[in-house]
Amino acid sequence: MKFLILLLLSFPAFVQATIQTNNPTSFKVIDAYMRNCPASSEKSIEEIAAYISRSARTDLEKARAVYVWITDNISYNDWGYNNGDFGDNSVENVLQTRVAVCAGFADLFTEIAVKTGIEVITVTGYAKGYGYDEGDSFDESNHAWNAVKIDGSWRIFDATWGQGGATEDSRGKLKSIKAFDETWFNVDPKHSIFTHLSEIPYQNFLAQNISLAEFERLPNVNPNLFSFGWISAEELLAQVKTKKAFNLPQIYAPDLSFRILNAPKSGILKMKEKVTFELTFDEDLHFFIVDPFDDLKAFEKTENGSKINVMPYNPGEIKLLVETPGGFITILTYEVK
Repeated sequence: MKFLILLLLSFPAFVQATIQTNNPTSFKVIDAYMRNCPASSEKSIEEIAAYISRSARTDLEKARAVYVWITDNISYNDWGYNNGDFGDNSVENVLQTRVAVCAGFADLFTEIAVKTGIEVITVTGYAKGYGYDEGDSFDESNHAWNAVKIDGSWRIFDATWGQGGATEDSRGKLKSIKAFDETWFNVDPKHSIFTHLSEIPYQNFLAQNISLAEFERLPNVNPNLFSFGWISAEELLAQVKTKKAFNLPQIYAPDLSFRILNAPKSGILKMKEKVTFELTFDEDLHFFIVDPFDDLKAFEKTENGSKINVMPYNPGEIKLLVETPGGFITILTYEVK
């Protein structure tokens, strides 16, 4: 059973298109309020809910408050996962011990959220998390998360993945890394379906039904992909029904604000065939292409962003990079054949 997505594959979130903004700055006050929740208000679910209700007003603010408190205060049960003994994940025990696997996270989220007056359910199903490789099949369900009704529409919340990620220690055992992740807060079901599939079809909250076999075929993409504006969830979901093979490039999502206006959607580029990359952005960003010989080629500035034409002459990898104060970050990786 695999409960956490690898931190190395899950970059911090972009601002996502949602019913209401997911811009972290819009939650600055409620986030600080929850991160300063006094111990005297954390003794019971009722007290946590009452503390939330004294500040949060909208359903989204209440859901945010629950998400922040749980991701800050509950840690993943590494020992239980590594030893195959998940322990007592009842709401009462999780609140007392502050450790849980996904079921404990999700049930605690539900219990607190319900007492703030919002509509929420725990969802169980299949997730492409820690240990998952593209194309793997599922023998049984392996994860639990939440769905919350926000302004009349169901949205997906995963506090387990939101509290951090995981890697392997020197013995090959799971080692959690505590790091708040915005990505799994208030996710459009059309975006979460690439990583989360409910056992109960209607709890996927989609107009079209996605079978387990189709879920296994869908590319394992982070919800942040869709903030690029380069490819849509609808486009990918339509393709799964055709049974055509997905052949996307490797995709990463750094915490920077830009949109991809033009880039190949196939992960395979042909030698001596020209392709164009074009991006637009508000920040002072610098983009580069790295060819199979590791040579950097800078984009040219345009009126609205930057652009480059590339004609690969050699097999290997081509990468789209962005330069940040901390170094270069990969956005897309292609294979040249």
